[in-house]
Amino acid sequence: MVCLSNRLRSRLWRYYPAALEVFSDLTTQIVLHFLQAYPTPQAAALTLADFQAFARQHRYPHPMRLVRCYARLQTPQPQAAPEIVAIYQGEVCVMARLLLQIVRLKNQAIAELRSLAPQHPDYPIFRSLPGAGDLLAPGLLVKFGDDRQRFPSPGSVQALAGTCPVTRSSGRRKVVAFRHACDREFRQIAIQWARCSLRHSVWANAYYERVRPHCRSDSHAYRCLANRWLAIAWKLWQTGEVYDGAYHLRQWALRNRPRR
Repeated sequence: MVCLSNRLRSRLWRYYPAALEVFSDLTTQIVLHFLQAYPTPQAAALTLADFQAFARQHRYPHPMRLVRCYARLQTPQPQAAPEIVAIYQGEVCVMARLLLQIVRLKNQAIAELRSLAPQHPDYPIFRSLPGAGDLLAPGLLVKFGDDRQRFPSPGSVQALAGTCPVTRSSGRRKVVAFRHACDREFRQIAIQWARCSLRHSVWANAYYERVRPHCRSDSHAYRCLANRWLAIAWKLWQTGEVYDGAYHLRQWALRNRPRR
């Protein structure tokens, strides 16, 4: 999907840049319908009434934004040669049609996921985690699985997800390196969860601010945060409890208070 949308975007930049500015996202259904209906700048010479009728026909959910969208469509743009337009308009129509099918299948899969995931007995554990939401929580649930014996310690989960580094030591020599051998999909889910948690968790923000000065990059800091979150998720998964943000914050404050 990403590859196809990037290819479609590159073609539009060459002869039809206005189509990239009309609506917010190239992978939304309204944009893909628009490209099939009006594949060239000449075909998109619409009145405001025609534009609004098109949006109503395809059930655009934000009618108050249509005037602004239409204004972006009318913004002067560089004009491509007729030969360039003729070359690319057919390809754009085909890619828009294929991408529309992919978007519909993706939306159907997400709807099915949202209906099936709550039926799992462990789903409330992962859904209670800050920032996990309706999509990352099922992903974490799948990666943890049902067998508690599979991960006897939080370190085993962290190693599989690739959020903890690899330590190699020999004599006085010690090297701490990035972990390449891991489940990369699990790592992507964990790091995305860590990023989202910053919008929902006071503890996550406090931890991130504390470790960021000691990290080489933002991604390194997100990986450290994801590593801590996985340890917390492992503990909740083992005990069957849901996440309590207030309790976690109190315990964290007690452990980090200055000693007299």
